[in-house]
Amino acid sequence: MIASGPDVAAPTGVRERIAALAAAGEALRARPIEEVLEVVAEACRRWREPGPDREAGEEALAAHYGVPRRSIAEILDTAFSTWTVESLRDWIDLELGHPAGLDGFVRLGGVHRRAFGPRLAVFLAARGVPTTPVADLVSALCVKSPAWLKPPGEGDDLAARFARTLADIDTGVGDAVVVEGWERGSPEGEVVLASADVVIATGGAETLAQLQRELSSETRLVLHGPRVSVAIVLREALGPETRATLAALARDTAFAGQMGCLSPVVAYVEASAAGTADLVRPLHAACVERWPCPPRGQAGIGERAAFAEWRATAGLAAAAGQLNWAGDIDSPWTVVAHANSAPPEVPLVPRTLTLIPLEDASEAVPILCRGQATIATVGMAGIHERSAGLGEMLSAAGVERVCPLGTMQSPPAAWRRDGRCTLNDLVRWADREELE
Repeated sequence: MIASGPDVAAPTGVRERIAALAAAGEALRARPIEEVLEVVAEACRRWREPGPDREAGEEALAAHYGVPRRSIAEILDTAFSTWTVESLRDWIDLELGHPAGLDGFVRLGGVHRRAFGPRLAVFLAARGVPTTPVADLVSALCVKSPAWLKPPGEGDDLAARFARTLADIDTGVGDAVVVEGWERGSPEGEVVLASADVVIATGGAETLAQLQRELSSETRLVLHGPRVSVAIVLREALGPETRATLAALARDTAFAGQMGCLSPVVAYVEASAAGTADLVRPLHAACVERWPCPPRGQAGIGERAAFAEWRATAGLAAAAGQLNWAGDIDSPWTVVAHANSAPPEVPLVPRTLTLIPLEDASEAVPILCRGQATIATVGMAGIHERSAGLGEMLSAAGVERVCPLGTMQSPPAAWRRDGRCTLNDLVRWADREELE
């Protein structure tokens, strides 16, 4: 159910639509979970295979981001191939014990337990990978919860298109979904947030702190704060393997224009400073090839100003021999080789990757530990014996996920985002013990 028309501007109209969502949610909870999963999986199938929904979506998203359709196709293929009936069932089984626990009481942990999805889940999406809000809707439906998703300002319309696909397949499931925004501080938004059992928000620290102050103490708030990811390239992944390694690094970095938290912003490389600098230009070219959006000279005034500020500082570092880089104002990407190591941060300028040489990759562990609980993923390239041991150290240091380089953007459906159980964050549990 997707809102349109002038009536939604009035709080009364919003309340009516929330009431309709509540009714749709009651109907959804009465249906077997397997039936709901089949609807979700069928919608995802339509989006991963050629068809009217997929073709129109690719064209619209390519125009929105200013990239070829092939760049959008990779995003859609990656996300929608993850959500099948089997993977969704396994996700529920892993986090909740058994899908049947959403239909009635089942014996789990020595007692009879049942999981109840929220009467209304409200998702506040942030600008990022266009399939992330779709994942929010999938998670709500996996616990049989109605959902109101507020897309990011000036965002694309993929979530709304996916909601329409759900409605085309099954009206009942479609009625349980609203994708629509509101002005910050508006009465409409206040009504929606006040009606929620659970609010799931993604964004910066200040935005999330403000939201926490505004919500009622009775509303559960699930926050997904700022995260960054990094890559580690062992020396064994260079030499004859350099071309394949750079292709994998470019795939992870340039995916969706580096808009998501799974795109590395720093790559630590076991190589000399000169050897690391040699990777700058081919890696820059590979990123441009994968996400060839308009150059920075055509970007908004904010990005142009940020790049001018960065370039002034970079020029001084380059003159001192501390930095090599490729990608100026006439390019959409910048790749930098820097001699100084530091904990990774969100780049001042988007679509920027920094390469840092290390004598031994284990030196990255204490660096990343300084940003404990903020490293979403580390992608590693190199021989398994070394990468496995390094992965153990990184996990102990606070890194949430370690995976092979080239697969950073392809976590399984049951990936524990921010190190937490996504579905368990949504549900309320009820226990029923045997009475004598």
